[in-house]
Amino acid sequence: MSLIIKSSLKDALPQLSWKNLLKSKRVYLKINMVSASALLSMTPKDTIEETIRFLREKLNYSGEIIIIEGSATGGSTQDGFRRLGVSDLSKKYGLELMDIHDDEMYEVTLFNSRFEELRIPISKTLVDAPFIISLCRAKTHDTVVVTLSIKNIAVGGIVGKGNRPRIHQGYKAININIAILGAIMMPDISIIDGRTGMEGDGPVHGTPKEWGYVFIGDNPVETDAVVAYGMGFKPQDVGYLYYLDKLGFGNIENIEKRFPKIAEIRTQFKPHTSYE
Repeated sequence: MSLIIKSSLKDALPQLSWKNLLKSKRVYLKINMVSASALLSMTPKDTIEETIRFLREKLNYSGEIIIIEGSATGGSTQDGFRRLGVSDLSKKYGLELMDIHDDEMYEVTLFNSRFEELRIPISKTLVDAPFIISLCRAKTHDTVVVTLSIKNIAVGGIVGKGNRPRIHQGYKAININIAILGAIMMPDISIIDGRTGMEGDGPVHGTPKEWGYVFIGDNPVETDAVVAYGMGFKPQDVGYLYYLDKLGFGNIENIEKRFPKIAEIRTQFKPHTSYE
């Protein structure tokens, strides 16, 4: 597991190994745009552009770069692309924009609050993608404590706005569901922007939290666990990280000892008002 913590994404990106990406002819940038109208809920535009610029100009990556997302509220995905400015980025760098809600789909089995089977459609593109970079802002969440790189893919990979609320089946079921979806659509690289995060009533209605750090890792479970710890929470209290740890996707124990830098910069994000 490689984890880079810096105050600048430009400084952090070159320190990670990108050899696996260079073998791929296509990379998907899964941004986070849960609300098409609330900029603080979105991946910052400069984070997206810095990543694109690094891939093209520093790595000389010549494959396809596709920005993929599907908004959950606040307008259409295309509305969000325009508001965030990624429509301009797609023209500037010659990239494709893809709306997850228009994608072909696979159906997966998840669970309702009674742990009866629940069929949910997910993005065929993300399941079959040769390489995924999950780019998101560090945010608190009303149900699962924090939303970081795995939840960005897991819930963001569900096709159809009306299908996303269907996985909200109580604390235990939603965390199991996110873990299942994360295991199916696990990103290859996580980029989490914590320079200005969202605290309080995230993932949409929270307030800015100045922190000043960005995080890049090649194990999303451990990267998310490090950031959750840095935000002032116990990774073991984030249910989907707990389950993914038990499934063997990463080790969330003793984060502060294995990655001492995070203990030095640990802060406290105000949790959602529903947090207990």
